[in-house]
Amino acid sequence: MVSRAGCPVASKSADIRPKITLACVDCKERNYITKKNRRNNPDRVELAKFCPRCGKHTAHRETR
Repeated sequence: MVSRAGCPVASKSADIRPKITLACVDCKERNYITKKNRRNNPDRVELAKFCPRCGKHTAHRETR
């Protein structure tokens, strides 16, 4: 695949910073969408975020 400038472009499947969805560990609701760097974080990401359904801060884990 080539961009308009003529430079090669990586495909979406091999993207270095893919979009990931974060789901609440307690209620399993998918609340957040973010990006991550695959080189720095090859494992699944887990962040403490606010869950509006639970009404408190809980761990949110990357889902696929």
